Amino acid sequence: MTIERDADQFDQLLRQARGGEPVSSALSARVLADAAMVQAAMHPAPPRQPRFGWLAQISAALGGWPALSGVTLAGIAGLTLGILAPDLVDGLSGGQIGVWTGDLGALPEIGLLWEDASDV
Repeated sequence: MTIERDADQFDQLLRQARGGEPVSSALSARVLADAAMVQAAMHPAPPRQPRFGWLAQISAALGGWPALSGVTLAGIAGLTLGILAPDLVDGLSGGQIGVWTGDLGALPEIGLLWEDASDV
């Protein structure tokens, strides 16, 4: 069988390895120093980034400057659309919002908010 033959050859190699001379402490120290140098080169310490206060902390929490600019753009776009009258947005969209809501408009007339009960 080939498995038994391979196992016998492996056992023979292990017996030869056990009979060898022990490694000197100087060689062992050099090997360990080289290994530490290679490990340090493969996993360098992350570069230190300068701190600029609370804005840097917010930027780091969101994922950096690209994410912060995206959140800012989304906030400005939301604020702009919230300030514009929904009917104006409906006009800019070609009347699609009116089609979706059954021509009721996106919001009621703002004058309805100031009507008194005696006005009705």
